[in-house]
Amino acid sequence: MTMRFILTLAFFVCAASGEIAVRSPAPLVRGLDHIPVVVSDLQKAEADFRAMGFAIKPGRSHADGILNAHIKFADGTEIELITAPAAVDELTTEYRAKMADGEGPVYFGLYSTDQAAVQARLRALHFSVQGKDGLFTFPRASPLHSLFFGTRNKTPSDLPQYFAHKNGAVRLSALWVRDDPELRRVLGGLGVSFVPAESCDIPGITPTLRATLPEGDLYLVPSAKANVLAARLEVQHLADVEAVLRANGIQAKNDATCGENGVWVPPSRAHGIWLEFVGPRPSLRSRN
Repeated sequence: MTMRFILTLAFFVCAASGEIAVRSPAPLVRGLDHIPVVVSDLQKAEADFRAMGFAIKPGRSHADGILNAHIKFADGTEIELITAPAAVDELTTEYRAKMADGEGPVYFGLYSTDQAAVQARLRALHFSVQGKDGLFTFPRASPLHSLFFGTRNKTPSDLPQYFAHKNGAVRLSALWVRDDPELRRVLGGLGVSFVPAESCDIPGITPTLRATLPEGDLYLVPSAKANVLAARLEVQHLADVEAVLRANGIQAKNDATCGENGVWVPPSRAHGIWLEFVGPRPSLRSRN
């Protein structure tokens, strides 16, 4: 009896008994990219985020009038503060509509090291995607329009002082976003796994599923009123965050639910988004 015959026989025996494990494709999504937080007054937003202990990298004036500023981390993740004085194109029109409804994120970005593979996989799943300025986005009519894929924006102008946050923040590691069947289909098609989400006592952001990424997490919140509800920031020491917030008169909520022992700053102080500060997470770094 040849070895090839033995292996073939073993395959059919296992298939008949249902013991063949179907291995999911390796995830093409590594973690988070950045979130643009739309604000009505950029200077005030910068001052408010500085009061929370963040260093600010100045942005620039864009051809369509957009103004921005960056809260950057060494791994390439980012919170972008952004405003649009007038609606002159599709993007600024969306930003102005968001500002009229209230400040906060409009989109959220996921990070991949292989954009070509992401694009090929999405098209194989019959999703329409469009590429511009190194990003892959979905058409405005798509339920996935709030999602984009990027490669993290690291530039020579990222000086060390822009990463020296007084609150000790080192990276953006989780988002709470609106759940949608198409979002789950995209993530699953890109090799992302889902587990039941931890309970969460923060108002309005109770998730049902957690999408686990090698460098972070997405919490999926059913019936959410906004595309992005909350963001988690890892810090070196929670005591540093608490000291900065206390010194600047910012009231925060200590909460041990949502999977972490965290300090939460409400949307009223963070321009339309809950911000959770948590200590270092070795379990995530070990998955990188």
